Amino acid sequence: MVEDADNDPVLTDEEIEALVEHAQDGGFDDGEFRIHDFSAGESLTLSKWSELEGLHRNHAEALSRSLSATYDMEISVEARTSSFVSAQDLLTSFPQRLCLVSAQIGPFDAESHLLVAGDTLSFLVNHYFGGGSVTPPRLTSKVTPSEQRIGERVAREFLRTMAEIWVDRLPLQMGDLYVDVTPDRFSLIPREEGFAVFEFDVVAGEEHQSQIKLLVPFDALEAHSTSLVPKKRDLPDHPDASTWEPQLRAALPDVKVEVQGAVDAIETTIKSLLAMKVGMTIPIDEPDAMSLLLNGRAIAHGRYGAHDGLKAMQFTQFKERES
Repeated sequence: MVEDADNDPVLTDEEIEALVEHAQDGGFDDGEFRIHDFSAGESLTLSKWSELEGLHRNHAEALSRSLSATYDMEISVEARTSSFVSAQDLLTSFPQRLCLVSAQIGPFDAESHLLVAGDTLSFLVNHYFGGGSVTPPRLTSKVTPSEQRIGERVAREFLRTMAEIWVDRLPLQMGDLYVDVTPDRFSLIPREEGFAVFEFDVVAGEEHQSQIKLLVPFDALEAHSTSLVPKKRDLPDHPDASTWEPQLRAALPDVKVEVQGAVDAIETTIKSLLAMKVGMTIPIDEPDAMSLLLNGRAIAHGRYGAHDGLKAMQFTQFKERES
């Protein structure tokens, strides 16, 4: 009897289905039990690679110029926020019509993929063959051979501009392209493998908007994470270890600065100030004291007097020496 009881299911099929539906509706988030996103760690890591944002944005600008010149029309490419997505989630989100270009991008040790949506290809093919004034038809079948050739052409321009933009941070070597119009090759990737997804919005006037996505294996990108954060300057452990500080200290006394002697200051009204003209005389009482100014800041005080027949100042106090 005990053995039979151990083999009985804990929950019935109906109970399991109810729990799954409850979880999908956002249940369990009652303050005590919460749904956990296991990809949050990778997304946080991706956000810490601060140089990626600049590379992504600059790549979009370069690609915009390249596509506009290639297809002789104004095409705007804008970078969207990069994200972390699993292979399984990517596969389920792929559009029905696509061109998937796979390539080995060194120094990454795993294959990267460029996803060009069928809408993008239809628009470019239509414009390329002189149908720019006509709205391209919406196709439901696989990408056509003409669209596939355009997809490969876009991929080459994409990877070329990417290599130019990334060279200062991470020199890239582009391998051969494998062009497919189905996700079959991508479906062989383990479902749990993660990718850094770089999205680009492609906009042409008010008539077209679509996306291009670059999928880079997250682990391969993480292996070169030091190139994706700002470079740190190595500072000496002790100031005396610096090679330039002694020369700087020796040169500082010879740097020229302008100092001013302020004899007196007066107060007046704006009306009187506006009435001042060339030739007018402003009486100034002979002061008992005066100040020495450096960039408008008093650095010393003294007595006003004369020395060897010249007006002079005798120092009585230096600002930095005040107790």
